[in-house]
Amino acid sequence: MKTVIGGNGQDTTSLVLAWLTSGAKLTLANLYLIGEPDDPAALWLTDYESPLVWSAWGRFYPAVIKRGKVESKIGFDDISSLDLTWSPKPAAFTQSIATANPYQLAQLGYYDNRTVRVWTVYMPTPGDANTYGASELFGGRIADSTIERGDLQLKVNSFLDVVNQQVPTNLIELLNTAAAYAGAVQPPGHTDGKIPQFDVITGDSTTQVNGDCTTAGYTHHVFGANDFQHGFLVFNGGGTLDGVWSAIQQNVEVIIGGVHYNQFLLYAPLPWPPTPGVDTFYVSAASPINQADGDYGGFPYIPSPEAAA
Repeated sequence: MKTVIGGNGQDTTSLVLAWLTSGAKLTLANLYLIGEPDDPAALWLTDYESPLVWSAWGRFYPAVIKRGKVESKIGFDDISSLDLTWSPKPAAFTQSIATANPYQLAQLGYYDNRTVRVWTVYMPTPGDANTYGASELFGGRIADSTIERGDLQLKVNSFLDVVNQQVPTNLIELLNTAAAYAGAVQPPGHTDGKIPQFDVITGDSTTQVNGDCTTAGYTHHVFGANDFQHGFLVFNGGGTLDGVWSAIQQNVEVIIGGVHYNQFLLYAPLPWPPTPGVDTFYVSAASPINQADGDYGGFPYIPSPEAAA
């Protein structure tokens, strides 16, 4: 039997086992956490008819959600997976990540690579999720999200997918939390460790973003042409494009109202233009590839027969 943790954080496995062997019945339900627990945008869902409080983690709210069977396979060539079907309530589309409905977010790829944790909760009386608590059922990341006749189909790959893959298979997406990690690269000629931050100013579109640098020491600085080419631009939280990012096609200087600014042209169009005075972002130069002095990623350089000839 899997370990069961009560609402107070204590191991209640033996209590649950004793309850079951006595012939008593438990009410079962599933708890779903999509996103990290400290993320205000995380989804706390349950397939039970009313909210459930499991104090070890938090409060889970009723939703029309069901899960398929956990597909377990031997070895790491084929990882375990779980399919979830979620039917959120219909809502109007907006131009802000904070108010966008789940169907809109799924279309944007917002849920891709979000962590998912699923528990089975054991209730001695209906609605009591604290006395006995819950046991872990599945954990992983969303590999794909699709919309089918009012349902969101979420395919969740086990956390073990990192064992045989360097990165998730859907790394290159319009919206991707992997792009928001602390791996940004400074532009050429800058070695102070500061990653340029910008305020959005007027004249933007879904493929063109104008910014005023706000980083201390570089306030209003205009960077060199194509310093950030093939890097990426990521919008900070608190704006209408929270977490949205795109690769940078080129960056140039632009003059608006007699003032010099940085202009970024993007490869992937944004879902809507950023809002001046509301949205902010940071940018990264392209990651350097060091092949100097025979350094080819830890492997010796061996010329092909054609190159040697």
